[in-house]
Amino acid sequence: MNTAVLPVNSEYSGQTSSLFDRVLLFLLVFSIYFEANLPNIYGASTPFLLFGFTFAYLAVKRLNTLVRLFSGRFFIACLSFAVLCVFMETLHPFASYDFISRYMNMVLGMFCIIALCRDLAAVDIALFTFILASAFQAFFIITGTAPLLRHVTADNFSDASHARLMAFEEFYLRGNLNDISYFSSIGAIIGIIWAYYEQVKWKKIGLVVLTIPSIFGVFLPASRTGAVIFFTSFLLFMYKSKIKIRKWIFALPVLLIGLIMAIPDFVWVRLGSLVRLSELQEEDSRTKVYKAVLKNIDQYIFTGVGSGNYWNGWAVNAGITNRFTTDMAMAAHNAFFQLWIYWGLPALIGFIYLMYMFSKILDRNIAGDRRKTSIYIFIMIIPMIFVFYHSFYHKSFSIGLGLLLSMRFWNLQGERKLTL
Repeated sequence: MNTAVLPVNSEYSGQTSSLFDRVLLFLLVFSIYFEANLPNIYGASTPFLLFGFTFAYLAVKRLNTLVRLFSGRFFIACLSFAVLCVFMETLHPFASYDFISRYMNMVLGMFCIIALCRDLAAVDIALFTFILASAFQAFFIITGTAPLLRHVTADNFSDASHARLMAFEEFYLRGNLNDISYFSSIGAIIGIIWAYYEQVKWKKIGLVVLTIPSIFGVFLPASRTGAVIFFTSFLLFMYKSKIKIRKWIFALPVLLIGLIMAIPDFVWVRLGSLVRLSELQEEDSRTKVYKAVLKNIDQYIFTGVGSGNYWNGWAVNAGITNRFTTDMAMAAHNAFFQLWIYWGLPALIGFIYLMYMFSKILDRNIAGDRRKTSIYIFIMIIPMIFVFYHSFYHKSFSIGLGLLLSMRFWNLQGERKLTL
């Protein structure tokens, strides 16, 4: 049965994005990659300020579009989820609305992307900027860490984790290592998709040149999350696009051999812990966190404990801490559990329903279309991140979900309007 989605916007169809719109898209995507290295102004990050400026610009230049978007069921559903979380948070001591605010910033950013991406050229710029920014990030990682990683050795997961932190402690590119690897995964997989479908030889070569460093950028931070996301999304791309393996019979072995030769041994030691269960149980803080989360399920199952209460002592008392710094709370390393712990079963159900709403408009017939394939893989990466990472409000989600809705709202590839 068909389900209602954002209506095709025939009133504005045929209008194109301006040069300024496209510049904004480029800056928004690029700034997300280097957020930790860009200046904060009065406590606000550069990407936050860029999104704020974009919203103000659209309120002046595209007010009718914003009104139309904010009256649609997707925005109302996203806003309703935030209201639900606010209500659940007020039930608990030390109420804090910081994470709900971050979530709403992501939602507003998503609708800004829809208003900017009025044509396929704008969509292409947003996607290509992921490829370009990943390549730049990977260049800094490769050139900045090569001297630091050359002599690093490790025999087990614990040694590899310590070596990783020590090596990147002196690295000039700041930021969470898992985020760096995850961003590289997005750029690398979009680059692979574009290179595969590109027919012009010089463009294909250029895309390959940009994508190969990004693939190395996935693995050099020694992030298990980034590696799993990259391999899983790559296999999903091959399956959904109906790619013939014989076309990759030469490229894949060359890539794997290159990775094995170029990536330091300690990285493979750390990534290999994924299949060494006994070592994970003994050494990995994430395993400790998952056990504590499950052990205390009776305390948060229905109403949660509140995000403010979680970080104000509940998590430490529940044992959701690092193996070594047991007096410091950690996140749950899983967005579903994090929401459940914060605001209980109502928030978890509401979040899953939001995912269901977005999944209903995701075009699964992607074979032969680089834009649809890129957006499909991007959207599928988001729930993968939710499994390993507590953030449900990341700015990059604004871009991916915004592109998904843009294709429907502006009827960019002739999708039929779905009805109830």
